[in-house]
Amino acid sequence: MPFQSILYDKQDHIVWITMNRPHSLNALNRTLWRELYKVLEKAEKDRDVNVIVITGAGRAFSAGDDIKDVASLKSQSEIRDFFFNYAVPTVMKLIESTKPIIAAVNGPAYGGGCEIVMLCDMSIASENAVFAVPEARVGALPPIASAIGAYLIGKLNTTMLALTGDPISAQEAKSMGMVNKVVPAEELKKTVKEVANKLMLSAPTSIKAIKKIMNEQIQLKQLERAVEELIALFEVGEAREGHDAFIKKRLPEWVSTR
Repeated sequence: MPFQSILYDKQDHIVWITMNRPHSLNALNRTLWRELYKVLEKAEKDRDVNVIVITGAGRAFSAGDDIKDVASLKSQSEIRDFFFNYAVPTVMKLIESTKPIIAAVNGPAYGGGCEIVMLCDMSIASENAVFAVPEARVGALPPIASAIGAYLIGKLNTTMLALTGDPISAQEAKSMGMVNKVVPAEELKKTVKEVANKLMLSAPTSIKAIKKIMNEQIQLKQLERAVEELIALFEVGEAREGHDAFIKKRLPEWVSTR
């Protein structure tokens, strides 16, 4: 059965998973989160797949969580369901995958999109890629960056990204250790294939063991706590205000600034 929001293309033992909501800059709504989980599971079980590539359709990698979808959640149970039954299982699939995952960052990677890049084993970015975790600007928090960003790209880098929400270029992301290579847009797919082919020279059992040891550094309890903190922010009210302001294209009115 074809997916609504994902393109799945297997070529030469490499599977290309393309987030396919270009009209919304591949924003992560419930359908996309769930389908991303399913295709990661499919690739993991397929013995003919050695490398997984995640990219985006159109001009963006992913704009992050779909603000309109999140803002439509009225009750605490709906908010909890969005994160724990849609987003978190997919995040865990990324962490637990035994196969190497490459992010082919073809454009803006914001919020959850940027955090997906952080969770991939490698990332190749086009020169026009831009990265940001602007959740605090809508009264939320980036759970992955908050919980494990310091391990992934260092505390000072994570603090700057998460507290300011300012976007950074692909070259700046590379200097932080979030990106392995930056290439012209027209060379992105070719470069990703070259890296994938190099990965396939290594034994799958070795890759599995290396990934297992490295991912043990990720504190899953901290990640769970970060998601709980994110859900709690919706009770405070500033998250509601931030999301509403984003949708209406106005500046948010935080309690401290009213």
